[in-house]
Formats: sequence, structure tokens, C-alpha cells
Amino acid sequence: MNKSFQYLLVEPISKTQYPPLGLMKISTMLKTSNKRNEVFTTIGNNIPNGLSKPQEIYITSLFTWDLDSVVNTIHFYTDRFPKAKIHVGGIAATLLPEYIQKHTGIIPHIGLLEEAEKHQPDYSVTFQRKIDASMTVTSRGCPNKCFFCNVKTIEPCFDVRKNWSNDIDLTLPRIVLWDNNFLASPNLSEDCKKLREFGKSVDFNQGLDCRLYTPSVAKMLSKIRLNPVRFAFDDINREKYLLRAIALAKKYSTSDIRVYVLYNFEDSPEDFYYRINLLNKEGVLSFPMEYRRATHSQIRFPGPLWNTALLRALRLSFMFYYHKGMITKSQKSFKSIYGSNSKEFISKLYEIYEYDKKRKA
Repeated sequence: MNKSFQYLLVEPISKTQYPPLGLMKISTMLKTSNKRNEVFTTIGNNIPNGLSKPQEIYITSLFTWDLDSVVNTIHFYTDRFPKAKIHVGGIAATLLPEYIQKHTGIIPHIGLLEEAEKHQPDYSVTFQRKIDASMTVTSRGCPNKCFFCNVKTIEPCFDVRKNWSNDIDLTLPRIVLWDNNFLASPNLSEDCKKLREFGKSVDFNQGLDCRLYTPSVAKMLSKIRLNPVRFAFDDINREKYLLRAIALAKKYSTSDIRVYVLYNFEDSPEDFYYRINLLNKEGVLSFPMEYRRATHSQIRFPGPLWNTALLRALRLSFMFYYHKGMITKSQKSFKSIYGSNSKEFISKLYEIYEYDKKRKA
């Protein structure tokens, strides 16, 4: 008779809409290896009911600036279950493995856990979320290797996954794909066909590469229930590609268009204003994404052309004027908040910063 074992899967901090996909796959892996295995899950330092002596504990990580909390969680479970084997992995652990080892003595797993990668996510493991979508990737990595992006470290090789459709739970109404560059896949046509066959609403959560969004691709994607349509405007030099992509998306889709806008990297505040103003005039939603260094520190460092005051004011403006994390499509509202030109934009940000200082005084 197979002996039963207890396993604990830990998400140190819950900060995102979706549960940790890696731990969901590990759960299936553990349950598949032995049907008598008991898999427990938890968030933070909360020991779940029924857990007594886990043989192994898997702890994930997400943002690098939350590593101190990850380290505290590791110590918590090391103290309480000294005989358990503890595995640490995830994005932050992959980017800063030396920090984990220095502060815990544990050598983290770097990159994907290939053994778990082939398994379907365990959708019974929710980590206290309400799951309304299947989660999968049709490819790993990205061929672009952008300097500001950490994908090249986490997933250094661009590989397609032929059996990704096994990840889909037919009882869930939506499919969310986490590909870093879905349109770069040589299996694009085949993958789109599979998505059409499922007949479910689809969201490319990481955005689509506007340079690869051609008329034929736009037409192909129009046959999928894609909502919203996401792009990225990381570099002002990609303006012509983005405008073409927006025009094609409007032609072939009635879905919302949302654009990730990187700032605080090598751009200037004037550059950032130009991009969000352009998107506002195009009638699409901007989703600003602040560049932050891969560091365990919670301190936010301004880019070479930004300063602390402008970054602080911009974040405050988002708190007041965001709609689900995005800048309004209304031109009237946009101008009242951010001004009619870059000079007004910077002036308004300093006004917000000074107001906040007085409010705190």
C-alpha cells in the first residue's frame, strides 16, 4: 500500500487577481505521483487546518521587492517544521537567488520546474481567489530580449508548448493566456484555431506585440472571442507600429483596447506624456507600468530623467483618477488631470506633490 504524505504549498503574499500558476501545477504533480498524497495550501504564515507534519513545503515568490516577506515566510515554516524539505522558487527567487540563499541558507530553484510544467493546473487550489478562467501559456520566453525586461532571465529560451490545451478547464467560462509574446510563436495559426474551438472568451494578459499585429493576424484574432485587446507602448520609436495595430484592432474588433505604457526607464516625463496623450486622442485606455529595478528593497528609484517628486505625484494621480488601473479615455477628463501639453503635465504633477506634502504636514 502506498504511504500517504503531506505537502504544503505557500504563497507568501497575495497581490494579484490570479493564484500562483506554478503552485497549481505542482499540486497536480504531487497528487498524480501518489493518490494518497495530501496537498495543503495557504497564504502567508497561516498553518492550514489538518496539517501536522508536512514532508515537503513549496514556497513561491513574485515581486523582488517582496523578498523580505518571502524570507520571513521561509523562516516561519523552517522553525515550525524543521524536518520538512523546503523548496523555494518563482520569479523573485529566480532573479535574486543569492539573496534567498544568504538570508535563509536555502538554494532556490531557478526558472521553471520542468517536472511540474507538463501538468495541468489544479483548479481546486484557489488560494482564496474566485477562479473564473483557465490559465495557460502556449509558449515560454520571448525572442525580443528587451533590456528592461526580466523574461530573458526567467525564461531564457523561446519555446512553444504543443499540449497547452490540456490546461483548459471546460467548466470555466474564460481563458487567460500568459504568453510573453504570443504572436511570435510559429504555431500561431494552430493555436488560434484551438482557441476558436473552445469558444470561450480569451484574454492575452501580457499584451500583444504591435510590430507583429499585421492585417492577417488581426483578421485571424477577430475569429476569437478576444476581450480586451492589449498592446504595449514601451518605446516611443514604436509609435507607427502601435498606431497601425490600434487601427487594425478597431477595424476587426469591437473589444476594448488597452495599452501598457512603460515609464521611468530611459524615457522622460515629456516622453511619457506624449505617449499617454497620443493614446487618449486615439480613444484607448492607457495602463501605466512603472519600471522598477530587480531589488529586494521597497524603495522606488527614479529613472535618469525622472525624480522622486514626479514619480510620487504620478502615482497619487493614478490613485485618484484610475479606472481599473487605467487612465480615462475621456479627453476632457484627461486634460483636466494631466494638462494639454507636457509643460502643463509636469506643472500639474508638482502641484499634486506640493499638495500632498502640505496634507501630511
